[in-house]
Amino acid sequence: MSRADIKAGDKVLVVGAGTIGVLAAIAAKAKGGEVYISDVAEGKLEYAKGFGVDGVILNSSPEAFEKSVAEITNGNGFDVTIEAVGLPSTFQNCIDAAAFGGKVVLIGVSKKNLDFFFTIIQKKELNVFGSRNALKKDFLELIDLVKDGRVPLEKIITDTYKFDDAVKAFEDFDKNAGNMLKVVIDFT
Repeated sequence: MSRADIKAGDKVLVVGAGTIGVLAAIAAKAKGGEVYISDVAEGKLEYAKGFGVDGVILNSSPEAFEKSVAEITNGNGFDVTIEAVGLPSTFQNCIDAAAFGGKVVLIGVSKKNLDFFFTIIQKKELNVFGSRNALKKDFLELIDLVKDGRVPLEKIITDTYKFDDAVKAFEDFDKNAGNMLKVVIDFT
């Protein structure tokens, strides 16, 4: 979120309601953003609502996504978009949803290429940032947020399995990723 330099009142869209996306949304809220989160999984969006986001966008189709973005932003786009999935399509969502002069931050890691009309970056005068790590000051800020109770880490964990059930944990997450956020394996 430091790369995006979010200011109070910025309209922020986080694309991806997994653990990283939810934590990014919490951080954006802490910086004063009006934060929305988008995903293809309704279960994850319902869960994300419990973290204080201002709204959710079900990305059921490109048309539905575009319509929701236009309605929320009065056709202006988001000041900041955060890609937290790592797919070419979700990066494209962020580019499309960004306002003119907006910021796009890429935190999702991809192994795929994206072929897109990159002149849109120039036309919209977008600022595109990659972020793969954090600085010491970011960790110190996060520690303070957690210490102040503004990041409910215990809510991030949706499922806990005993060590003996680790194989089942992986199988369940593989089959139900749309309804599970963070899975913990208990070694005690």
